[in-house]
Amino acid sequence: MKRLALAPHRLYFFLGALAVLFLFAWWSFSLTVSNASLMQAANSIPLHAIVMPLGIFPLFILGFTFTAGPRWLAVNASDRYFLITGIAYFSGIVLVITGASLAPIMESIGFGMMLCAWLSATWRWAALLGESTITEKQHPTVLLGAMIGGALALSAALAWTLGWSEAWMVARQLTFFCFLLPIFLTVCHRMLPFFTGGVLKPYLVWRPFWLLWFWLSACTTVAVAGVFSWHLLEACAASAMALSFLYTSWRWGLQSSFQNRLLAMLHMSFAWLAVFFALHAATAFGYRLGSASMHALGLGFMATMLVAFVTRVSYGHSGRPLLAGNGIWAIYLCLHLAAMLRVLASILVSPMLITASAIVWLVLVACWVAIILPIYLKPRVDGQAG
Repeated sequence: MKRLALAPHRLYFFLGALAVLFLFAWWSFSLTVSNASLMQAANSIPLHAIVMPLGIFPLFILGFTFTAGPRWLAVNASDRYFLITGIAYFSGIVLVITGASLAPIMESIGFGMMLCAWLSATWRWAALLGESTITEKQHPTVLLGAMIGGALALSAALAWTLGWSEAWMVARQLTFFCFLLPIFLTVCHRMLPFFTGGVLKPYLVWRPFWLLWFWLSACTTVAVAGVFSWHLLEACAASAMALSFLYTSWRWGLQSSFQNRLLAMLHMSFAWLAVFFALHAATAFGYRLGSASMHALGLGFMATMLVAFVTRVSYGHSGRPLLAGNGIWAIYLCLHLAAMLRVLASILVSPMLITASAIVWLVLVACWVAIILPIYLKPRVDGQAG
């Protein structure tokens, strides 16, 4: 276990993998208990919509940010502050889920712990950003802004557990459109063309900053329009985003990425963004699609991108070849099918398909965690430090 303290990504990815398994197991149990009736899990649905994104992704985000981030900023970040931060955030997740069954106040304490841990990490990142003397800080600065959005989302989630019912929608909109999606888009904007250029030859790197600013502005527009029910504005912004991601996927080389499985995994996940925003626009225009768009985002894009990105980073920082074996590749492809199943379940309003999707996701993430988790407990295979 001492190896978890050697580098931020080891601890954060380890705890993140446990959180993924824990949360998917909780939700699958909530759906299947007592004759597998969705209605009997109705009380857990609002919590599910908040705690799943806030529980699954942030630990992995911190692992990547404090591993790659100091290199981006050309600063030293060798302290072990991350041990307390990571353990506190994970403990908060456990308290939130435990409190859902035992005592509501435990939910509030759990979200409070997650908020405090996140504020600590945000403050740390701001300090590193201030120490850096490099001139190009656009990506790190956007990350800081999104991390502040994360603090606001966690604050709204805490307020919701304390009785402010309107805070639920605020928390959901902030979580996806002012926190997680901006971080995913920023990292994709910086890293996806970079990774692609390392594999495909010849390859012209295209990542203009106006594109990133457009994405971030549209995310903010969708978030605000969603909170105030400005559906026409929301639909127009989502439609524009869908078209932009169709073009970007083509421009970044989706069609050529299958020369390398790990690279193809990143591009295939990115392609879900066009699907998500198309579904989101359709919903805003008045089509009854249930939660199809949000599951296209949370499962289709974010969860599959998480598996693709964390696998690549874990292999690279453990000295392993950047190649996806048959097991990882099969799991990853099945995750896409499971995401499609969940989107279809929302469109058809099928409790049976929703439960089946949850169980399939649990099985698949358990297989992935079984492959990836031991990496963080072992030394690098190339003998290097870290």
